[in-house]
Amino acid sequence: MDSSVFSFNIKFPTLINESFVSDDMELSNDHLLMIEIAAGNQEAMEKLVDKWKNAAFRFFNRSLNNQSDAEDLTQQLFIKIYLSASKYKPRAKFSTFFFTVARNLLIDQIKKNNRRSFTNFDEGILNFDQIELTNESKELHEILDIAMQEIPEFQRTAILLRVQKDLSYKEISDIMKVSESRVKTWIYRARVYLKKFLEEEF
Repeated sequence: MDSSVFSFNIKFPTLINESFVSDDMELSNDHLLMIEIAAGNQEAMEKLVDKWKNAAFRFFNRSLNNQSDAEDLTQQLFIKIYLSASKYKPRAKFSTFFFTVARNLLIDQIKKNNRRSFTNFDEGILNFDQIELTNESKELHEILDIAMQEIPEFQRTAILLRVQKDLSYKEISDIMKVSESRVKTWIYRARVYLKKFLEEEF
């Protein structure tokens, strides 16, 4: 399923609003949408879904290589985001909160599937789903999909968040609950492995 046409349609009940704005926090548009969602604003939830659904779908699909699972997890993600709105505290970037919830769902799904997850290579290669592929790049993409199966989930998640989502090492460390140095090590090892894998294939 093409993530660019991914549809998400859920009717949410009204939540009871709670005050959750942190002191000295500059609120982004996403933070403001969460405030509206906590107040029961259906339109705000729809705007948040429209903005983030493709990023979520790509994250899950690249991780699991299963469109059906990716669609299910994307739906679960927004349900969790919605249900947490009344207690949400904008203490960091919304993307940090968003991908923390997404990764927790991903890990649960991997355990459920009882299989190893995978990672992907860096730079433009990771963004194949955003460009038109040539026959040669399609072949490279297929080879990378094979390589992804050999890399642990934590390396895959770190490099995806770094390259596809353009998050800082600090943001990734916050999401994954580890030090920045460990995040850098994971990304470095993933890149080294994938580079070696491609060199051997070509």
